[in-house]
Amino acid sequence: MGFVTKLDSKLSRHRRRLRLRFSRHRLQRGLRIIPNLFTLGNAFFGFASIVFAANNNIVAAAYFILLGALMDGLDGRIARYMKVTSDFGTQLDSLCDAVSFCLAPSLLMYFWQLHTIGILGFIACAAFLFAGIVRLARFNVTHEQQTVYSIGVTTTVAACFLATITIASQQYYFTTGACGLLIIIVLFLAKLMISTIPFPTFKQVSRSTYGIFASISFAFMITMGLINVLLAGFISYFAYTFIRILLVKFHTPKN
Repeated sequence: MGFVTKLDSKLSRHRRRLRLRFSRHRLQRGLRIIPNLFTLGNAFFGFASIVFAANNNIVAAAYFILLGALMDGLDGRIARYMKVTSDFGTQLDSLCDAVSFCLAPSLLMYFWQLHTIGILGFIACAAFLFAGIVRLARFNVTHEQQTVYSIGVTTTVAACFLATITIASQQYYFTTGACGLLIIIVLFLAKLMISTIPFPTFKQVSRSTYGIFASISFAFMITMGLINVLLAGFISYFAYTFIRILLVKFHTPKN
């Protein structure tokens, strides 16, 4: 009887461990859904941007791209904080980015201004779309090497820059010459996305530095407005990247 009692006790403890392990597994599966919901929220805002742009509500369409970028920034951070990162989440993120930061900004530019100049505007928007898709595909293959720097400008930055320009430019009247400048910007961003230029990601910046930067940015947003701060931030980001490249090039000793 003593042997049977001990055996039953061991079996009971084994069952409890299995139930606890199964409960943890179910909890982890449930938690994994949370960052994926933010990722799908990114795709939702991209879809909303397309619908609003098609209905000539350009400002709302541009803001939806910015909201998609907010969701895109939160999903990865939440997944890492909750320790539920997965290959599935990475692939889902890329698919949603293709909607929000490749297709949506391309259609935004086309419906906003570039449809007025015919085939050139169509080609420029298509080039941005294709370059963004190629950029995402390349990132899926090389994302482990793109930590401190990203190879080419990210689709998120390129799309948000176009969205910010769209919102900031609503107070001005666009002429044909301005449409020509817009084509140059769209094609230049497309080129940057598929380029091998290293763009800083700022992933290794400390939390205290992030906090100081966020506080300064918030103060400027109160005084200057969100869009003006974003526009200045994007321009500064591109200027910093190109100036750094020039400095490295000129300071590199020639053999």
